[in-house]
Amino acid sequence: MKDIKRLILVGICAVFFIGLYILSDHYAEEAVGKYSYEISDGGSRLTSRDNVTLDDLNTEAMIMGQTPASSGETILTFTGGVTFEEPQLSRYYDEASDSFDFSDSFRYIRSYLQDPALVVGDLECVFAGPDENYEGYDRYGVAGGLYNAPETAAKDLRDAGFSFFQTANSHSADFGKEGIDSTIDYLDAAGLQSTGTFKNETDTRYTLTAVDGINIGFVSYTNSLTGYLDEEDAYSVNTLDGYDADKIDQACEDVEEAAKNADLVVVLVQCGDAYVSQPDTYQTELFDRFFDAGADIVVGNGPYSLLPVTVKDLQDENGITKKGLAIYSLGTFLGSQVYSEGLGIDNDVSALFDVIVSNDDGGVKITGFRLTPTYLYYTSEDLFVLPVGEVHDNWEEYSEFVDEAEKTRIDDVFENKVDSLLEDTGLTARYEDHRFIVEF
Repeated sequence: MKDIKRLILVGICAVFFIGLYILSDHYAEEAVGKYSYEISDGGSRLTSRDNVTLDDLNTEAMIMGQTPASSGETILTFTGGVTFEEPQLSRYYDEASDSFDFSDSFRYIRSYLQDPALVVGDLECVFAGPDENYEGYDRYGVAGGLYNAPETAAKDLRDAGFSFFQTANSHSADFGKEGIDSTIDYLDAAGLQSTGTFKNETDTRYTLTAVDGINIGFVSYTNSLTGYLDEEDAYSVNTLDGYDADKIDQACEDVEEAAKNADLVVVLVQCGDAYVSQPDTYQTELFDRFFDAGADIVVGNGPYSLLPVTVKDLQDENGITKKGLAIYSLGTFLGSQVYSEGLGIDNDVSALFDVIVSNDDGGVKITGFRLTPTYLYYTSEDLFVLPVGEVHDNWEEYSEFVDEAEKTRIDDVFENKVDSLLEDTGLTARYEDHRFIVEF
């Protein structure tokens, strides 16, 4: 009798737990479906780029069917200049809705911007709002060499994969202090961090952010401004004023301060002559000053062309040797630069500069980098960024719109550009998954 009662009890328990499992599975599927919808609809914290924990990233990655990045390796991606000029405004303006949508500019490069932990660009324009004296896309533009972009571009940049922008460059003050403040506000509203321009005189002159447990300090300066600021507003842009010695000292002090609070210090600087193929002495000496002050990575912009990579042997505060990494210019990532054979400079060619950082028992250190050459391509309706390696490797997929002359140039960039950038380093790159990879 006792055995029968025991069997009945076991049977009841089994039915209870089976029912509980089925019910839990049902609600779990509903929860996953709802959460996946929020991710795709832009409602998740990952999409909004708020402060997100590693657990949050892993949970969302699993729901979306992605594999989280290794906790011991972090990719920091840097791009060249980003701006929105008349050829882009006219192509991506919809008259019916009186709105802009620049998302197609990134459709061939978007996947390369999705995986890195942080994507950092140089925003060579401001978001100053429309000029109500004009209509259509003429409310924005580059009249008089002043660069004002539609504020909706900030969201398109975030959706493409950008997370951080250098705002100290020659166009920072194109629309005065109001343009500086509104640019910071629009970037903030889009969930994008920035450094180099400031709303208040008491603001810290550098920006700290945490990625994969690594504290990164960003310092940004420009050597010149095309716009004008009143003297009382001069604090709002970090400027070097033509390699002024006192300004360089101030920039180096900012680097030193950032280094006290960061595991890794990045300097973003716009300097150098336009349309050159090599850095000048002013640039090289400035970069060396930044490394001496505590920088780990220095990224340049300004010449509208790709300039060489430099690898530095540095020492941390404990005397331990580590690598420092610089590229003197990343050129124009997104804009309306057009190749001129007479100029002889690939001003429509840029690259994604992926810095590989490890964070393990040995501390935070740079272990290598990747270069992904990119190419600005025009059609009558579009202006977008092409990944050079992918076009070279899969020509048949692009042959419908990339003509033979453009293919010849893209092939030349693929075969020669990275070698020229690495020429003075003594390093060689292996080619894998449409990227050129260098490991130390």
